[in-house]
Amino acid sequence: MNLLLISLLLYASNPSQDIHVAIDPATGILRGRSTFSNIEYTSINTYGLTIVPRPDNVIEWEGVFQDDVASGEKVGQIHNFSVDAHISEEGVFLSDWAGWYPTPLDENGQPILRTISLSVTPIEGWAFVGSGNPTSDGWKTPRPVDGMALVGNKHVVTSKLVQTPKGEVNIAVHLSPEQADKAQYYVDAADAYLQLYTPLLGAYPYAQFTIVENFFSSGFAYPGFTVLGPRVVGMAPKSLAPGYLDHELIHNWWGNGVYVDASYGNWCEALTSYTANYGRRALEDGFDAARAYRRGLLNKVSLDPSIDNGALANFGSANPKHGEVDRYVGYDKGAFVFMMLEDVLNSYSKIEASNSNIWPMLHQFATNNMGKSASWKDIQIAAEAQCKDKESGWLDPFFNYWVYENNTPITQPELRAVPPQELEIIVGDDWIDIDPDYRYYRLLPKGQISPTIAGTLAGASLHVDTTEEVLSDTGAWLADVDAGNNLLLIGRKPIQEYSELLEQCEDGINFTKNGFNVGGDSYEGEDLAVLHTMNHPTNEGEFITLFYSVGDVGWERLRFIWYYSKDTTVVWNVSETLTRRVHEPTTRISN
Repeated sequence: MNLLLISLLLYASNPSQDIHVAIDPATGILRGRSTFSNIEYTSINTYGLTIVPRPDNVIEWEGVFQDDVASGEKVGQIHNFSVDAHISEEGVFLSDWAGWYPTPLDENGQPILRTISLSVTPIEGWAFVGSGNPTSDGWKTPRPVDGMALVGNKHVVTSKLVQTPKGEVNIAVHLSPEQADKAQYYVDAADAYLQLYTPLLGAYPYAQFTIVENFFSSGFAYPGFTVLGPRVVGMAPKSLAPGYLDHELIHNWWGNGVYVDASYGNWCEALTSYTANYGRRALEDGFDAARAYRRGLLNKVSLDPSIDNGALANFGSANPKHGEVDRYVGYDKGAFVFMMLEDVLNSYSKIEASNSNIWPMLHQFATNNMGKSASWKDIQIAAEAQCKDKESGWLDPFFNYWVYENNTPITQPELRAVPPQELEIIVGDDWIDIDPDYRYYRLLPKGQISPTIAGTLAGASLHVDTTEEVLSDTGAWLADVDAGNNLLLIGRKPIQEYSELLEQCEDGINFTKNGFNVGGDSYEGEDLAVLHTMNHPTNEGEFITLFYSVGDVGWERLRFIWYYSKDTTVVWNVSETLTRRVHEPTTRISN
């Protein structure tokens, strides 16, 4: 990085940066002008841009931004993390960390928090969105931030002003002309999420929530807007299940509203996953859906314990000594820790999700820290404040064990909870049932793991019916499956070859002339397809997954089977999902 040292000392009162840019999609060139006000900085990070300093704290610059978008596109993945800044006729994507404008730094070399205003020279037919709230000529952040993002494309814009229980919010949707008919799905979904969460978390932190179709695989949240990849957008309304758009909206509270103090790790993905991916299921679908989600997370780590590879407080930590901690820890395990914290705050009473004591805690946490950097320490303070009759530090054992240490207990008769947690144990004559509602984070024994394709793809012997022409474009990802002992059977011939083994499987599948029987239900029709996973009948800990299409149409579903990693059985009729189920083995352990 090149540093342009500027020996200017300004009063650090209401620090701000005004940015104006002109963009040329044909060449990838961005020309900009930045004015700093009331900022006391040590240096300006110019990121190698061509810089022309001007009087009165004005800097002009120019740069070309053309990342290799194609290299980051992966089959079965909805995120492309390889792109930081790209300008082309395909679209504009300038992330807030990408160095497309000069950034003022403090004495520690860190970006200074300041209010940022952004305007863009209009391009006919293009619509742009920046971080913060819309203004008459661009966008302005309502609170000091450390960066600004900008995206744009030749989009159709749809908007609606909605009244939430905590004030007005404008919802805007920017979609390509080919997908503009999906706009109402996203407007309605965002409206529903705002009605659900604002009573629980407080007022939405921005004046507008904008959903933007990106030109590559995305799913990224920025202050006041989110970018979604074209494949996800096109899947609406299926792509509006918990954990997609709701997750990105919730980031406006966690991460883009209350900022992350990375000295204790990145907590916002854990809290966002808890609030949206799990919380919406609990709020809308009740106890059974919440239990199924908890079990799914335990199943995931039990299939591959290596993904729990570090302390939660080390995920996204600013300290390089902490190393790389898997996303599973930061998102999934972190969400489970909040589930356990909820139980502690509720004193293990089974109450409706909307009445849980965790929501007043999160509301207060948001109120106290909006526009500030917060850490796991601040989360503990907010949680302890919900029980005013207890002394400060009463949650130390919980946070030490689950956040600052890396513990992955194993399910066994000797397992005991970490105070102040409780662990339900039911004892029979010759068996013991530990935590039947899956409220305690732990590894499941092999006999309790639900068979899913995630287990199979950990390492499989691949058998493909190559007579199906459609495999040439839908099955390219199969080449990336690691070799192993599990069986992955794709198509009619491999299934027939292993028919005797499949007949021995618990929760098996039977094929008929024009369909199949699975999970206690019968399915008939030429347009059906099924994905089904079973425990190997003789080799403990191994799995068998098969994909079968009755006719030619069902083969189109093969490209999507990556997305069903938590399901035992999925049945489709053309593009309609008829069934998603999980086979749950007994939770009893012989004693």
